Amino acid sequence: MPVHHTPEQIAETLACDERVVLNAARELDVPVFEGRIDSVLFAEALEAAHHHLAPAARAAFMEGS
Repeated sequence: MPVHHTPEQIAETLACDERVVLNAARELDVPVFEGRIDSVLFAEALEAAHHHLAPAARAAFMEGS
């Protein structure tokens, strides 16, 4: 399973707006490299920050990996 996803792909997976993903990545200092985000790093950063998307990100990107 690929680890790097576009903000659009992550937003679709988490059922949220792409802007929410980009804002969270920016606020949590998760790099967007060549238009892609490391989804595991993003999920871990959301978890550490107790972000409201953390449970969905954990289920989508961390569990069963």
